[in-house]
Formats: sequence, structure tokens, C-alpha cells
Amino acid sequence: MSLVEAVELPRSAMGTFLDSPTFAELMVPPDERAELIDPRVRTAEVVDVLHAIDRFTGRRFVSRERAGELIFGGLLGGGIGIREEIVEGVLDLLEPVTVPGPARFAPIPLEAQDRLGVYVYALLDPRDGEVFYVGAGRGSRVYQHVWSALAGTSPDPSEVVGTPDPAEVTSATTDRITDIDADGFGVEHWILRHGIGGEDDTDTDDGRGADVMRQALTDLAGIAGIELVADVDGDDPPSAGGARRAEELALRYSAPLAPPLPDVCAVVKVNAAADPDASAEQLYEWSRSGWRAGRHRAVDGLPVFVVADDIIRAVHRVEHWEPFVDEHGVKVARLWTYSGAPDVESEGRYVGTSLREVRVQRSDGRWTRHGWHPYGQVG
Repeated sequence: MSLVEAVELPRSAMGTFLDSPTFAELMVPPDERAELIDPRVRTAEVVDVLHAIDRFTGRRFVSRERAGELIFGGLLGGGIGIREEIVEGVLDLLEPVTVPGPARFAPIPLEAQDRLGVYVYALLDPRDGEVFYVGAGRGSRVYQHVWSALAGTSPDPSEVVGTPDPAEVTSATTDRITDIDADGFGVEHWILRHGIGGEDDTDTDDGRGADVMRQALTDLAGIAGIELVADVDGDDPPSAGGARRAEELALRYSAPLAPPLPDVCAVVKVNAAADPDASAEQLYEWSRSGWRAGRHRAVDGLPVFVVADDIIRAVHRVEHWEPFVDEHGVKVARLWTYSGAPDVESEGRYVGTSLREVRVQRSDGRWTRHGWHPYGQVG
């Protein structure tokens, strides 16, 4: 999936704005302005600005300029418009984010389709984090809505699970997808639960069917940013079919085996690296700290393979090590942090491939909890 750099008006924007000098200026304008403008007009400007912030809180935009157009476009501010310094003060609240860009997804590989089976999926609008469609399907059904809306392809009826959508639902879904694409973003595709059986699966006698539905709905709420009073335990392992991005699951289930690893190297397990939106900088920061590196610290240019769900996400070359320091500034014994850089050549060879056979060959068939896995003899 292609990623784009965007900006977001964070959910904390209103509180930040109310404590800012810009809000103080909005409430108490310069003397010359106060003398010239009717108080009712000034009140209208305040109301318009606060309503605009409230309306667009949590919204993402392709650029600061586009944010200004959407947030303040058409606001009258009591008939005189919104002052430029107030507009700039609000736009200064924007924060950079990385989000999916427009993409034309390839069909899910057959080997991944077999592992996914029947699944429940959700489509999310990255502009506001809103889930706008939930469905069930198999094969590449999760992508068919985008293919239909943007390329005019007809859905494969064999991949539809359950009753087909009525025309008004299809029309509304298509309109939402084309709007997202026109704004320079791409739809996020989430698979909430997979491998849940066929359409006639009525595995509810012992409550398992109800539990699957409960967990799926809880995941859906989490994706949509809805906090629940009663939550499902957060220990659902990846193999149990929890909510994941569709492209991530397709990669996990169809990735080719990795080429042989170098004789001396390290593999670090970093769960966060499974995020398909993660940047190279994020992968580096998530991967470099808190390892029981031992003798491998003496290896010049040690290659470190960053793994999540058995898939290699990055390869770094270590330049030097230093003691790990916790959030309180205290050095932690026997833990180390490396500094280095991406190994571009190795990443071209290894990233996107699977170390599942390497994992299976370990004594217990698992990666260790602490995440550090040295390979090769070091004197």
C-alpha cells in the first residue's frame, strides 16, 4: 500500500486552542477592531471558529492548505470573515500523520485466501477514522468495493457471503470511496475475524459463535476509536484471527520463505512493526532498544533483522551500542540499545519474506518473550 504524509486536527485540539494566545486574541481583539465592529459580529466569529474546530476534530487532510479550505471555507464570521491570524493559529494545531494513499489492491493470493476462509471485514475512511461499511466475504471480497467504485469492475458473487447489498447501500458505499479517493486518500481495509466457518456455520450451542461476534464487534469499536465500558481481554493471539489490516494478513499468509540468514546476525521480534503504515524511521526507533545483546555486541556491522508475525520488516546494520536507559533515566543492567542505519541491499532481499521455518526450528518453535535472538558463534 502507498502511504501519504498528511495532517490531522487532533482530538485534543479544542482544549489546546482554548488555552492558547490565539483564543485570547479571538475573545479580546485589538482596541481598534473592538471599536469598529459590532459585538454581535465578534460573537459570531467566536462561535464560527469554535464550531469549526469541534466539527473537524480528528479529521485528516492531505495538506495544511486543504485543511484551511475545508475548516474555514464558507465561514462568514459575522459577515466579515475569520481573521487571518486566527485561521493560522488554528492551523498551527495540525499534527503530521502518515495514512494510506490511493491504491489499487491486487487480489489476495490463493494461499492466503485458503487461510482466511470466510471473514468479517470493515472499510474505514482514513480522513476521520469512521467505519462506513461492514460485510462478510471470502477470497478478495474485502477489496471488491474499491475495485467497483474506482475501476468499474463487477463484484464476484461467489465471494459474497450473506445477502447482497441493496442498491442504496452500494450507491452510498461507492460515493464514499470516490470521495476518499478524490481527497487524495485510500480506504483502509480491516479483517475483523477470519476462518470463522461458512455461511451455514451455526456454532453457537456452546457460546463460541457469540464470543466470536463479541470479539469482532469489540475490535470494530477499537478501530473506530470507540471506548467500551466492558472490553474483551486483550490477549487474543494473532493466530486466533483478531482484527488486522487486510494487506497485512495477505502478506502473513502468502509471504515466501526468507533466503538463508547470514552466518552471524540477530533477529529481533517487534510486534509493532506489523503496522503496515509504519515508516522506516518508526521501525528503527521501535527496534533499537532494550536488547540482551551479549557477545554479539562485538560483531562489527552486525545485521539485525526486525520481525513481526514471522515477516521481516526491516534490516539494520549496527554501528555502535550503548547501555539501555529507561524512562526514568536509569541504566538497566545487561540491556543495550544499538545505533545504526537501514541496510538497503539486505532489505531489498529480505523484507516481506517469512522466517516461519527459522522459528519452527527453534527448540520450542517460538520466538522468545524478550525478543532478542542471536545467530552464529561469536568468540
